[in-house]
Amino acid sequence: MEVLIGKIISTLILPPGLMISMIVTGALLRLRFYRTGQSFIYAGIGLLILLSLPIVGNSLLSATQNYPALTEENIQNLNAKAIVVLGGGRYADAPEYNKDTVSRWTMERCRYGAYLQRKTKLPILVTGGSVYGDRVSEGELMKQVLEESFISVVHWVEGESRTTYENSTYSYNMLEDENIKDIVLVTHAFHMSRSVEAFERAGFNVTPAPMGFTTPSTRPIYFDILPTASALSNSARALHEWVGRLWYNLRFY
Repeated sequence: MEVLIGKIISTLILPPGLMISMIVTGALLRLRFYRTGQSFIYAGIGLLILLSLPIVGNSLLSATQNYPALTEENIQNLNAKAIVVLGGGRYADAPEYNKDTVSRWTMERCRYGAYLQRKTKLPILVTGGSVYGDRVSEGELMKQVLEESFISVVHWVEGESRTTYENSTYSYNMLEDENIKDIVLVTHAFHMSRSVEAFERAGFNVTPAPMGFTTPSTRPIYFDILPTASALSNSARALHEWVGRLWYNLRFY
C-alpha cells in the first residue's frame, strides 16, 4: 500500500500532474478569489511550457548524470564479483509476444548488462518485482530477455522488490549468502545517483556502470526552444530522481 500511495503522490507533485493541479486549483479559486486563481492558472501554464522546452528538460536530466560511463580500461580492471542490473518497468500484455515482456528502459539496461558480462565474464543478478498486480516479476522477464535475446547467463533473479530501495536491500540479502559485496551496478545515468546511494547504504561496494546518457542534440538550436512531449518527460524524470533521493533520505536513511 505504501508503494501505491507513493506512486499516486509522485504523479500529483511531478510534471504534468503538478501543473494540472495548479490549473484546476486556480479555476476553483477564481470563483471567490479571482486574482489568486488567475495567478495559479498562469503559473501552471507557464511552468508547463517551461518544462516542455528541450533546453530545460535536457539540462535538468543532464544534471542528474553524476557518474561517467565506464571506459574500456575501467572494464578490464573491475574489482567486482557480480553485475547487478536494475529493472525499469514492463511492457504489459505485449500483443506481438502474447505475454508480458520488459519495457524499453529495462531492455536497454539488459543490453548493457549483457555487454559487460561478455567483457568481464562476471555473473549477473537481475532485480525487479511486480509493482501492480500478480504478474510475472520483472526479474523473471529480464532473465528471459538476457538469456534468449542476448545469449547471457543470469545467475540470480530477485523478483520481490518494487522500488530502488527494495532492489538494494533484497539484492544484498541474496548476494550476502554468496559473500559478494563488490558489484557493478547497471542502470540509466539519470537513475544512478539514487541507486548508488541505496546500494551502498545496503552494504555493497559499488562500481557504477551508467548507460543511456542524455547527449548533446545535433538539431538546429532553435529546436531547443520549441516545446515537446519528450522534453517534458525528461524534466519529469529529473525531478522524480531528486524528489526520490530526498524521500529516501527522510524515510529510510
